Amino acid sequence: MTIREFTQKCREQQGKYRERMGEPMGVGPHLKNGTPQINMLVDGDKTGKNFVNEFTFNYAKGRVEKKQLHETIDEYRLFNNMLSSQPMAFNLFCPFIQMLEQGRGDIVSNIFQNIFPDKYISEVSKVGLEYLETKIENYLNDNTAMDAIVRYKDTDGKPAFIAIETKYTDVLGENTSRKGDVRYDEWIKRIGMFKPETEAELLKSAEAAKDKNKKLDGMKVVTQIYRNFLLAECYGIKQGAHRCYSVVLAPAQHPTTEKEVASLRNELKPEFQNKISAISLEDFITKTLEVCPDEDKAPFEYFKNRYFE
Repeated sequence: MTIREFTQKCREQQGKYRERMGEPMGVGPHLKNGTPQINMLVDGDKTGKNFVNEFTFNYAKGRVEKKQLHETIDEYRLFNNMLSSQPMAFNLFCPFIQMLEQGRGDIVSNIFQNIFPDKYISEVSKVGLEYLETKIENYLNDNTAMDAIVRYKDTDGKPAFIAIETKYTDVLGENTSRKGDVRYDEWIKRIGMFKPETEAELLKSAEAAKDKNKKLDGMKVVTQIYRNFLLAECYGIKQGAHRCYSVVLAPAQHPTTEKEVASLRNELKPEFQNKISAISLEDFITKTLEVCPDEDKAPFEYFKNRYFE
């Protein structure tokens, strides 16, 4: 299945779900000069129909109201585009945020232990969405953000986290930044996790990319999956994390995810290859429902019904 075919399949699925809700068709991808699309809602910022529950809707409104300068939250897309991975991430992770706020962290910890048995999770302390440190100059100095971050105490009693990239129909970007002040080269050298030949190629392209007049044809560039990984690792260093991992979360049938993850993993030294992995959304939900108390299953059943069935 091509990415175009996969996207169309998902678009039709969201269109049918919109119809089942009795919601009219909106325009997209933007309100201005948009065209009618079956996956678009009307006035989602008022109806909240793109979200699993009232808590998630209110969380989304709060994030829009308090949007920081470097955050890439698109209000219209978040509230109205049923095909977007951004509201999908909110629908998946906000129920965990809600449980933590209710003082039910033991349930959240149990669920994430079941999802990620190899990540040494002892106690989940916080779940965040669209996470980007305010002082971006201390990190990559670009707008790369973590779609979701799961902070926890590991089995050694020390701080750890999982940085998660969520995808629905998205393909991770193949381009690199051409800004002259990004810090990719510094962090590539500092983490020291890439194979020597890969590190040399990345440093060469990162330096060349700062000059917009230079062509990068044939170079191994710092693509989105590399940027996501670098952000997680430099954040881990800055925050003193004992462990940190990068995970790509996507539908099982997504055509490019396996290739994207391999494009990074194969360039890491063997001892660091376990720091990047992928899990399907289907497995994530299945493992959640396996241990989630019956009274808390509703938002995850919603997710399953909307995105898989």
